[in-house]
Amino acid sequence: MRRLAALAAASALAWTACGTPDSYFPAETVCPSPQAVPTSRAAPGTVSPQAFVGRIRAGARELAQARERLRESYPNDTFSRRESFRPDFAAYADRTLCLARELRGLPAPTERLAAWKAAVDGALDELIVHTAAGREAVRTRNVSEYRRWWRGVDARIEAVAAAADAAP
Repeated sequence: MRRLAALAAASALAWTACGTPDSYFPAETVCPSPQAVPTSRAAPGTVSPQAFVGRIRAGARELAQARERLRESYPNDTFSRRESFRPDFAAYADRTLCLARELRGLPAPTERLAAWKAAVDGALDELIVHTAAGREAVRTRNVSEYRRWWRGVDARIEAVAAAADAAP
């Protein structure tokens, strides 16, 4: 009985040492503090509607640029076996998640912008869920789920950009 328990413990230790899906995959990073949106000169202490719209649109461009940088490093959009792929993907996903959550958390400064922001938020929500699923697929080395992420990521980023670029 002791021999069986010792064998089981040794097997568990060997399994851990050989690698699990989390081996060499960084934990999700803590997001930095959100950028402050400039306030209005006409009404000090309130967020400027123009600056708010500008921040949302700039954030949408940043999301697209992050995707392009990942594509430059991994142009085939396949699940790469290169050692750097998984940490690079985690960094991309973390940046995307942090930025999307930051944009999602910005309250509309006026009623007029609330409906526009709701459309942006809907697109951001879909991107957040999709990116988290892609990060998990890469963490667990699930190529099928990674391919599902790959097939849908550009459309979700484009949806954020389209919602942000729509007339408020």
